[in-house]
Amino acid sequence: MLVRYYPRAGAFVTACMTVAMCVPLSGGAAEWSAEPSVRLRREYNDNINLTLQPHNSVNGSIITPKLDFGARAEIWQINATAELSRRRYSGESDLDRDDNTFRLASQYATERDTWRLEGNRTLDSVLSDELTSADIGVVQVQKRRESHGISPSWTRTLTETMQLQLAYQLNDVSYANGQSVGLYDYRYSYTTARLTNYLSEQTQVFVTGGYSAFHVPATGFDSVGRIFQIGIARNFSETLQGSVLAGARRTESLTQGGQPIYTRISTIFGDLLVQTGVTTDVRSEETSATFNGSLDKKFEKSRMNLTLSRSLDPSGSGGQVEQDSLDFRLNHPLTSRFELLFSAYALKSRTLESNISSNDRRYYYVEPGAYWHLSQEWKLSVGYRYTNLRREYEPKDATSNSVYLTLAYYPLKMSISR
Repeated sequence: MLVRYYPRAGAFVTACMTVAMCVPLSGGAAEWSAEPSVRLRREYNDNINLTLQPHNSVNGSIITPKLDFGARAEIWQINATAELSRRRYSGESDLDRDDNTFRLASQYATERDTWRLEGNRTLDSVLSDELTSADIGVVQVQKRRESHGISPSWTRTLTETMQLQLAYQLNDVSYANGQSVGLYDYRYSYTTARLTNYLSEQTQVFVTGGYSAFHVPATGFDSVGRIFQIGIARNFSETLQGSVLAGARRTESLTQGGQPIYTRISTIFGDLLVQTGVTTDVRSEETSATFNGSLDKKFEKSRMNLTLSRSLDPSGSGGQVEQDSLDFRLNHPLTSRFELLFSAYALKSRTLESNISSNDRRYYYVEPGAYWHLSQEWKLSVGYRYTNLRREYEPKDATSNSVYLTLAYYPLKMSISR
């Protein structure tokens, strides 16, 4: 099945954000707020590109100002975030970059209905710390990535115990000169319907159905997927909550033919490339299980969170990847101002389509750290991260060690009502 491709979604996202800003300002007095912050980070990394090739260690300085602002009344609210990040690395000017992110979310609620509209625009790099990205470890050089997204949703309370939600997500991702390293611009959309039944104050069950469409214009690749899941969430006690969601998905893919096939022929004049035909359409189908489970436990002082999932995600590698991930986090306050942190993350990616260059890989990291509340406005953190990446086509693992020190300033939230 062919998925139509449209121009980049930047203008569309901008228009939707404008609509979100125009949510009616009626419904009583409004509260306006602004919450600025800035983070200063100094880090050392002995293999920031996660490569097996000869490389240098780097020292980096990162400054990240951020502004959260919004407005809310009884039946509506608007929240926005603008964040800039200026990165500079000693001796490695190719790594220097300025990232930025802008997110906007609006909500309008009545007695039984809630409408939400979210939009975002991000300019970053495939070497960023975005751990949920399917582009982790795909390439070993920095490539700029620009993404636009829009996500409207509608939630309807059907009865006192039943709720229906319809949602749509659209992402448009492009790379600066990405094809030179095997990264391709793509568009991804996902439509879902979710029915939730609250069995009690502690337990809810839900059923979810979804339809996705993925398109890579440069390669003529299209993929559609259908997914069905059922799940349950339960508050076992005041200190223990958990949820599990499981189901199946079916994916159908098509790579359009018509691309020239060249054959190298030796002649008295040397080797010549001669077109000997064109590629044919390549179709594939796959069915697999999907799941997502989480467990949140509060101890006397500590808090632990564990998440395990399998998902199908779009990737700049030209296809979709099935990703199994495990995320573990532990916080342990020693005093009211000093806290120990530990996190571990593991990811296994598998490319679905056999006609796409394989980027199968295994990635994990462990990260201990500490966090100080110096005052109400100032916070200091320090940490160490060990990262390991094994690409299928490489003979051994690529590893990195990094340490960082971050000073953050959070002035008091400013708000006015009128």
